[in-house]
Amino acid sequence: MIRSMTGFGRAESQTRFGLFIVEIRTVNHKFLEITHKLPNSLGVFDDKVKSLIKSKIKRGKLYLNLIHETAEEVGTNIFIDEDLAKSYFNKLKKLKNKLKLEENIKLSDVTSFPGVINYKMGEKDVTKMWPIVKSVMEKALESLVKDREREGSFLANDLTMRMRRIKDIVGDIKKSSVSNVKKYKSRLSDRINELSNGYQVDRGRLEVEVALFAKNSDITEELTRLENHMRNFNKTIRKTGEAGKKLDFIAQELHREINTVGSKSSGFNISKGVIEVKTEIEKIREQLKNIE
Repeated sequence: MIRSMTGFGRAESQTRFGLFIVEIRTVNHKFLEITHKLPNSLGVFDDKVKSLIKSKIKRGKLYLNLIHETAEEVGTNIFIDEDLAKSYFNKLKKLKNKLKLEENIKLSDVTSFPGVINYKMGEKDVTKMWPIVKSVMEKALESLVKDREREGSFLANDLTMRMRRIKDIVGDIKKSSVSNVKKYKSRLSDRINELSNGYQVDRGRLEVEVALFAKNSDITEELTRLENHMRNFNKTIRKTGEAGKKLDFIAQELHREINTVGSKSSGFNISKGVIEVKTEIEKIREQLKNIE
């Protein structure tokens, strides 16, 4: 079943290296765009994180946040960036004097800034952490995919309903196109009789005119292609994986064919049907912007 591009996934794991939390959020986008935030200590996993995401997600703007809360047993590897702390302190002091504030600058004010306190891991520790990070990420991605599939099922139901509506309208257009030629022949015959003041009408010429009209307004080919595109659309909805781009292409083809129907055929019922089909297609294309 198709997936929405909107979703959220979260997972966490408590280990001897501390608590790992992964939160992932996705929204609409034409392509896959990844924005991720990793702790400095886990920055070495940057490429692996991107690769893992790409194996599960194909389209959408993705925001990932990986949080690592250090365990006590590795707390001895914590270090303080004193130069950065001094820089923050001096700026706070300058701001305090400028605003003429009376409060004292506390240690917690300085250490709350990013980068002041860091956890420094050895290369051996980092290597051991990747299986943990990977496992938590896979759980978060699985949660995200399920959320996108759940939203996708609602979209699929809406699209199926609209395609069923288009099918009914196209069926009415087909019926109208058959009677359209008969109505044209009757109107043309009445008009000729009216203008000829009772003179004998050339029936052969009348049949030629009607045949010419029927040929120029024949929409059989377009209706056949419309029905084929509708079958293809419904089949694609039921498939798993990336389907948004293909569905949008089919919707474009539907719009092109119904445009041709409108330009070739006249009559109130057909024109009304063409407008209704175009309206449904526009609503479908709006929904497709949210499908992976």
